[in-house]
Amino acid sequence: MKRHIAWLLLLCLVLGLCACGSGDGNAEGIISGEDSEATDGWIPSRIAFPDWLARSTGWETLGDTIWLSGLTPENALVAASYDTLSGQWRRIDFTTGDAYHPQLGNLSAAGNSLWGLLQEGPSWEDLNQGRFRDDYGYYVLHIDLGSGASTAVRIPFEGEGSTEGSGLHFSGILGLDDDRALLGAMDRFYVIDANAAILSEPSLPTNGSLWHFRVGDTLYLWTQEGYAPFDPKALRFGEPLDIDGLGEASSNSGHFLRKWQRSLCAADPATGESELLFRWMDVALSFGDTQGGICLENSLGDVYYPDGEDTMLFKGLICAKRGQVPVKQTLRLGCFGESGGELYAQAQANGALPYSATTELLDAIVRFNNTDPEYRIEVVPITYANEQERDRVLIELATRTDLDLLDTSMLPDNALDSGLLADMLPMIDADESISREDFIEPLLALMTQSGGLYEYTDKFTLLTITTHPDLFPGRENWTAANIEALIAAHPEMDPLWHSYDRELVTTLFCWAASAEFIDRATASCSFDGPAFVHWLELLKALPDGGQYSEEPKLMNICYDLAFNAGHQEKYMMKGEYVVAGFPETQGTGSYYLKLGSSPNPWRGTIGENTRIGILAASGRQEGAWRFVRTLMEGSDDFTLSRGIPVFKAAFERALEAEISDDFDERFQIGYLSAENAEELRRQVYGTTKLVVPDEALIRLMREEIKRYHDGQLSAAEAAAAIQSRAKIYVSEQYG
Repeated sequence: MKRHIAWLLLLCLVLGLCACGSGDGNAEGIISGEDSEATDGWIPSRIAFPDWLARSTGWETLGDTIWLSGLTPENALVAASYDTLSGQWRRIDFTTGDAYHPQLGNLSAAGNSLWGLLQEGPSWEDLNQGRFRDDYGYYVLHIDLGSGASTAVRIPFEGEGSTEGSGLHFSGILGLDDDRALLGAMDRFYVIDANAAILSEPSLPTNGSLWHFRVGDTLYLWTQEGYAPFDPKALRFGEPLDIDGLGEASSNSGHFLRKWQRSLCAADPATGESELLFRWMDVALSFGDTQGGICLENSLGDVYYPDGEDTMLFKGLICAKRGQVPVKQTLRLGCFGESGGELYAQAQANGALPYSATTELLDAIVRFNNTDPEYRIEVVPITYANEQERDRVLIELATRTDLDLLDTSMLPDNALDSGLLADMLPMIDADESISREDFIEPLLALMTQSGGLYEYTDKFTLLTITTHPDLFPGRENWTAANIEALIAAHPEMDPLWHSYDRELVTTLFCWAASAEFIDRATASCSFDGPAFVHWLELLKALPDGGQYSEEPKLMNICYDLAFNAGHQEKYMMKGEYVVAGFPETQGTGSYYLKLGSSPNPWRGTIGENTRIGILAASGRQEGAWRFVRTLMEGSDDFTLSRGIPVFKAAFERALEAEISDDFDERFQIGYLSAENAEELRRQVYGTTKLVVPDEALIRLMREEIKRYHDGQLSAAEAAAAIQSRAKIYVSEQYG
């Protein structure tokens, strides 16, 4: 270890939630071979929606049938059913009456009827034009599944009881039979008919969302004491179940489905004892599939759940069936977690796992475990309870031989001794499916140290300065003196966003300085030059925050350009913007910044980094590399707002998906235009320097800058003091 590490690992409690989907098609997660040893397991496969169903926003089950509320490609409301035994889809069109721009909240099947709750609201055109109504209401939808006849009746009552005026929010509907439905509103309930007439107002120990599941013909409804059997005819509850982990998961195989530690278990109705069915990380096709709380086990024992990372916006179904799966070698991935304190005890009691991991890493594990023919990932928690254990764990990593991969996302830079991790550049060069040219060149160069790629970082963002196109004099004339002159010439503009106080602006300047004036390759720094002195003078001239104003800002110090490009930057400028970069620098004047997963300095970014390395002592480096390659290639649904991916194709794909000409004139909020996208490309491919947000280094700079602001030093003296102290520190860390 080069230095004593003082840091705090963040504990991300990723609960094992069961998601829903179905499949009759070819198994996507299994690669078979004639010589492969096989064992009993589960095989997942996707079932695509029919052409008339573009996406779904709701889920209900009755017997072996799944009912979905959704939208057609033309954005018309539609209901759909999928018979899990026959594999047949059915389209159910219905009337919406005179409802204004209705949305279908949820469906509920009972007998030979389908009930639904429609809610009126503004359209996108209304929102864009600032048009709002004060008479939005709710409609009860009833569909006769035999004849196809449907009605949509506006709910005629609001507020307490049947009085008008308080705008009661209806949140759920549950079909009781062909003629009655239970309508929920917070803690009030109404039994209604198809004409929305109140038949009774029962007092029930549940909530307005009416969370439920079914086991065979028995309906279970959530209560404050736990899920309990509910008699739809008598409107009475039985004794609550004493089984943890129950949710909106129905079964027709005679047992309860229980979710526990990212696993799906079958619980015995008599004893409550559970038997493992499968682990979601082995059966799901993406990590997003594990996030929901709903699924169906049909009478054949097949498990269906929605396909989609957004649990309220499904793009298909997934079915997991029992079958023969290959016996795979295990790759052990070490992930860090904190095991001390009350938080850990509570997490364990609730079924959480004692390690931290980003969504991207978990998604890569799911995809790898269901596509690689030889290997599967097993996560090994590396936990500590206090600072002494923490440092001991890091030291012991050098002698551990039971790990193949290490998630370094929560570690500060330079936390690990050299030689612990293997160089991945030769692995890239030997791989026929990937090459160095697949990466954004400057980012691959920034990750390469001592001639090798020992730790892979999946994405970055950019720290920069933006301003108005008509005020920007060009990079060659973008100097600290010119910026100060612009501030003086435009008193009608706030120099910066009002929430940027002195502390934050100083931190951002220090981050930029760590990239501009430190050369990690040569373990040297150059804070004593004129450019940094001018930065200090500009920093002192900037105001310390201000009052909120709708006026355009003169410029913005943007610390997350990946997220802000086309959105917040246009709001700041009240129109178009240009990326000016920091003044008096070579290149773009922008700097790559790792995202906010590190516990060191505050980052304020939307996305998180995943950083990973292959252990040099691993005897399965070939398999470990294949997993890292899976992480590198990423998922198909990468969102640019969460960071700039290192893979060039992923960046370009995400960039093209973000481009839009939409613009909100009222708030001057735009979207990423083709021009904005081209500007971002120039920054991404032209930026070559990386922020080094080392806590000790930033603190060193801030101490001398404070002395300058307090009048104890001149700008030149402060720069010299920083150079003197930083020179020693940089030499120790990178020499």
